[in-house]
Formats: sequence, structure tokens, C-alpha cells
Amino acid sequence: MNSSTKLFACALIAAQLLVAVHGGVFDFTDRWVDSDKAKPFPENAVLGGYDSEGYENYVGRIIAASSVLPARVRAETGYATYNSDSVSNQANSYDLLVSNETLSYEWVRSFDGFREKNPVSVGTSVTNERVYICRARTDGGLFIGTLYLSQRACFIRYENWPMRRLTKYEVLVRKLIPAPSSTFEVQVN
Repeated sequence: MNSSTKLFACALIAAQLLVAVHGGVFDFTDRWVDSDKAKPFPENAVLGGYDSEGYENYVGRIIAASSVLPARVRAETGYATYNSDSVSNQANSYDLLVSNETLSYEWVRSFDGFREKNPVSVGTSVTNERVYICRARTDGGLFIGTLYLSQRACFIRYENWPMRRLTKYEVLVRKLIPAPSSTFEVQVN
């Protein structure tokens, strides 16, 4: 092998290592609770939709192949399903998104990779791209999916159903709730 080929191969390996090290970074803007089926289900978990069997699905996230991806968590069975833009799978442990007194969530209609104000990101992909939470009606349910803005689509695959690439969907956004105001008394000594 000549030196330019060796140099190119080394540069390619270094780039892959850099992606592996930096891929899959969590987003800590929102409150996520580590969970699995053995732990109590939080009352303030964020509802994301329902599957084709009628079970409610809550917003979760998992780590898969150096990416952090949105997950559909079924409280009754305690397992999560998730998908990237090409594969889907199940997970037994996950993080659940929870609301609190000053932060709530709502679904906003969106399309074609438009970046809504205050979207909820679960983290990053293996290529260090922000990964957002979307949902859409398909296959008899309202399913949580994976939104890559660069691909301008919401990807949803549930169990054995085919992968859906939807350009019209809803995006989960955070909504700040103002803290109640308190009155202060001014004391003069």
C-alpha cells in the first residue's frame, strides 16, 4: 500500500472513532426518569399516543447502537419499542419523560422537517445529529416515532409492521409554566 492510501485509511478510522465517541449524547434539558418494568410507573409520565392494540404509549428514550432514540413505553407490560430510520427493536430498560410544576408538554402539528419552537430532543444520533420525538397516525394507532430534521421525516415502525416515513406528523414541544407569583412585604427598620 502506498503512503497516501495508508493516510486515507488512518483518517477514515480516526473519523469513525470520533463518531463512536461523540455519538449518542443525552439531552438533559428535560427530566427523564430511569425506569423498567420492576420500578413503579411515574404518575406524571408524558403520554405519547396509543398502539394498534389500544394500549397507551408514554414517551421514553433508549440507547441503541451509539444513538439515543425515542421509545414507546407501554405501562401495562413495562417494555419499550423504538426505531431509527432503518431498524426497530424492543428494550426492557429505558428513561421516561416526566412533567413537573414548571414544565409541561404538548404535541404540535408539523411537516417536512420544519423545526418547531422548543422541540424535545432525546439526544443525538451516531452521526451527532439531534434526534427529536414525533408521532403520527398509522397502522391503527397514534405512534411515537423518530424525527431526523435532516431527513425531513418522522420514522415509525412498530413491531412487525413496515417502516413508515411520514412527512406530516406532530412534534413534542416543551411548554414552560410560569411559577406562581408571590408577594413580598417590604419592611423598613
